[in-house]
Amino acid sequence: MKPSPSPPNTISSGLRRHARALIVQTGVLSVALFVGQMGAVAQTVPADLMLTDLNITGIDQPIAFAEPNDGSGRLFIVSRTGNIYIYRNGVVESPEFLNVPSSTGGEQGLLGIAFHPQFASNGRFYVQHTRPAGGANIGTFPDQLTVEYTANGPDPDVVPPATRRVIMTVGDLANNHNGGDIHFGPDGFLYISIGDGGPQNDPHGFAQCLWRKPADNNPASCASGTAPNYALLGKIMRIDVDGTTASAPAEMCGTATGATANYRIPVDNPHVGTSNTCDEIWHHGMRNPFRFSFDRSNGDMLVGDVGQGTWEEVSLIPAADGAQNLGWRTCEGRQLRGSVTVDSCNFGLLPILDYSHAAGRCSITGGYRFRGPIPQFNGMIVYADYCTREIFFGRPDGATASGWSATRWENPPGTPVRPASGPIGFGEDLAGNLYLAAQSDQVYRFSSATAGDNLFANGFE
Repeated sequence: MKPSPSPPNTISSGLRRHARALIVQTGVLSVALFVGQMGAVAQTVPADLMLTDLNITGIDQPIAFAEPNDGSGRLFIVSRTGNIYIYRNGVVESPEFLNVPSSTGGEQGLLGIAFHPQFASNGRFYVQHTRPAGGANIGTFPDQLTVEYTANGPDPDVVPPATRRVIMTVGDLANNHNGGDIHFGPDGFLYISIGDGGPQNDPHGFAQCLWRKPADNNPASCASGTAPNYALLGKIMRIDVDGTTASAPAEMCGTATGATANYRIPVDNPHVGTSNTCDEIWHHGMRNPFRFSFDRSNGDMLVGDVGQGTWEEVSLIPAADGAQNLGWRTCEGRQLRGSVTVDSCNFGLLPILDYSHAAGRCSITGGYRFRGPIPQFNGMIVYADYCTREIFFGRPDGATASGWSATRWENPPGTPVRPASGPIGFGEDLAGNLYLAAQSDQVYRFSSATAGDNLFANGFE
């Protein structure tokens, strides 16, 4: 599974909450900032940087990672096929932490995990997955679900399935472009990515529409019509899971109108107070924001939006800049959709990095801005292409229109460093160690024996 491009040739209190959540989430804020300050000057790739294969067995299609700030030393590894595993002290433990029944056709499945900033005390965590067969769906394909579980039973390494609580539901019309990443931001709110629904060229205009609309092949329309009506596609949502809404208004598009919603809308979300706009929306104008992340040093968001026929992109959204329109379907990368003319688009927020489908490249995975225990490498943006398995490092240099440029990881020069199969997901632990999941079940960690202090490596190995 991989978020696919088109086939070839087709183709306030808020500030207090911010500070509190950032400290709780990382548990190592001062260390991360110190390392960040050390690495901000150099931003070089250590000569001995390598992908260390963790030789993990028994995990089918790993796709996401997370480590809660609970002192347990557990790294959680998500399998797209529905299981969540505990990796601790170099071993995948048995039994699995949790099984989440999910549809897995196409790009569907269990796609993301996020631990509540206060997980150590409340045991709450969240997953993003595709509804399994047999449920009542909003659209013509299985819904995308945001679900809460609570792991505070007698065995902290096993989750009672009965604690399951559906938070948000998004209707879908295909088995691709599901997005599926999920993270708590430094403001303490939960962010969730969803793709544009799947059809090539976004013919219905879902990515730009801020309301509910049918699949009507009319991108100029953003109005409700004959059911099914779809909402929240091509978006990153922002919700407050620390409360409920007794009777959901029509502008809460992730739950049934009038029902009790298991979340609240942050008061500073951009579409609060307007009619016929979905209040959960934070960023919009994306094709398939399959993977995104927060820079643990400053709260900036990085979005890897999977392109269509020509361009892949990485957008950097500074924490202070708020909600953004990332430009799809007008733009693909920094170009007008379908154009090969570089920097031909001036609509929406343009990405800082993009690359073409030359040399067999097809679909971006990533990325993360490295903030771990390799000081020279600190500040590099790391992402990969699924088809060629190449890994790229981006950094600001002022040499391009975006102010950023990227180089392919090669060692020795001219020989690209590649995982054994298609890179499908990145993740980091509390210390900032960066992990990579590959499609045929490998898990890697970026490591350097000479560049940094490995004291904080996962499990203190």
